[in-house]
Amino acid sequence: MSLHIRSKQLFIQPNFIYLNNSLSNLKSFRFIEFINLKHPQIREYASKSKRRKKEKIMPSTALPLVDALDILKAYEITYPNRTLELHVKTRLEKGNSPVRGSVSLPKPISKKVAWLVFAKGKNAEEAKAAGAHTVGAEELIAEIAEGNFSVGNFDKCLSTTELYPLVTKIARILGPKMLMPMVKRGTVTDDIVETIKRMDDKLGFNSDKLGWIHTGIGKISWTTKEIQGNIQAILKEINELGKGQDSNKKAAFIEKIAINPNMGESIHLLDFKNLLDFPSVTIK
Repeated sequence: MSLHIRSKQLFIQPNFIYLNNSLSNLKSFRFIEFINLKHPQIREYASKSKRRKKEKIMPSTALPLVDALDILKAYEITYPNRTLELHVKTRLEKGNSPVRGSVSLPKPISKKVAWLVFAKGKNAEEAKAAGAHTVGAEELIAEIAEGNFSVGNFDKCLSTTELYPLVTKIARILGPKMLMPMVKRGTVTDDIVETIKRMDDKLGFNSDKLGWIHTGIGKISWTTKEIQGNIQAILKEINELGKGQDSNKKAAFIEKIAINPNMGESIHLLDFKNLLDFPSVTIK
């Protein structure tokens, strides 16, 4: 097929397509990708298309973290105790599992963790003394399997190595609630007391099917340094988890992030990549 561009008309044998100073004809032209972009209208269309794609990656309203926090603090001045939320967009790749993890924050979000612990004997007594809300063994597992006990009100779950094979039988119930104990997460252990102490201040997170991770990071009234420290800790942990399942080493695993009050508009952060390079903030 021969292809020629003559002034303001596009010629393809055996048909003639006239541009007539309009881009409407170009949109329906199936071979537009083969055109040598010399016509001014085509260049203008390509430039606009490039700008639109760029805005999808990072909106033009994005701000540095400090400026974004100043705006949110001013907007929510009458509600200083509202939770500040962080939303992280990770790059999806076919075949990769959702991102799941936990991180210890420099300034923990004060919340009483409701523990569900599968243990018996001495381990059960230690779990109750450590503050576990509900502790049980075979009887509790049977109640959950039969639907007579709800696990919806629990935040975290532990299991001893002895009871873990029985707990796997109710994985279809615990899994969707992000409560299924796993060896690699350290939630299958015989050192119940130490594990509860270590994980009480840890923040858990997981990505949805679109690659977004949503989590709370603090209060509006917190200082910029405190909020920045928590954001850094979460981003660095997500980045480390992404390295383990990312086949494309050149592309960034974290694509964009946004923050917002739990009942307000979000602001995308322009300098989030710098937060990964800065030294971690320590809150004393």
